Amino acid sequence: MDFVGVNSTHFVIIKDHDYDNQRMYVNGWNSYWLMEESVWGPSRSKVSKMLKRGALMGLNVCRTWAFSDGPGPNSLQISPGLFNERVLKGLDYVIVEARKNGIRLILSLVNNLNAFGGKAQYVKWALEAGLNVSSSADSFFSDSTIKGYYKAYVKAIVTRKNSLTGVRYYEEPAIFAWELINEPRCDYDCSSSILQDATCKCHYKIGFCFSMVGFSY
Repeated sequence: MDFVGVNSTHFVIIKDHDYDNQRMYVNGWNSYWLMEESVWGPSRSKVSKMLKRGALMGLNVCRTWAFSDGPGPNSLQISPGLFNERVLKGLDYVIVEARKNGIRLILSLVNNLNAFGGKAQYVKWALEAGLNVSSSADSFFSDSTIKGYYKAYVKAIVTRKNSLTGVRYYEEPAIFAWELINEPRCDYDCSSSILQDATCKCHYKIGFCFSMVGFSY
């Protein structure tokens, strides 16, 4: 599998560092649950079957969660910077199975909603640490400490070495793009500047970063 790049307004499959190669057209679907089902051995067959079925239907990109935040037994990030290796190995498995079936992944990195922790969990962590922040989940977009939690999480995921292949995530062509947040929006202050100003800098070549609304990378 080769990496996907951009040439003008087109996605292209890069061969030998040449951007004038075959165009790629996205035909995809959403299965948010792949990592969750890959945590336990008996349910991994569901993941393999889903990815194989997508390939047989001619689909080539799948969007799925690369997050689960909070104190739960199957959470990926238990607390800021503390990860559940068992769940991370589930994500490793998803990537391996995707590549095996010729599927590229869009990995979403946090939820705007409260399911699977979401931005509200980051705010809760800050409050539990005694920080003077608003209890509004909008603090996720503006507080420097909370943004630091998130940046550290992104770095940990992007630089992870797959336990099954030894390939760093940022070197994995089966990862098509990173979605910074699922369905971002503010709960109270809905001015676009809140989202647009929530930026971070990345020093890794990690492909494309997608956002539904304004949250830049």
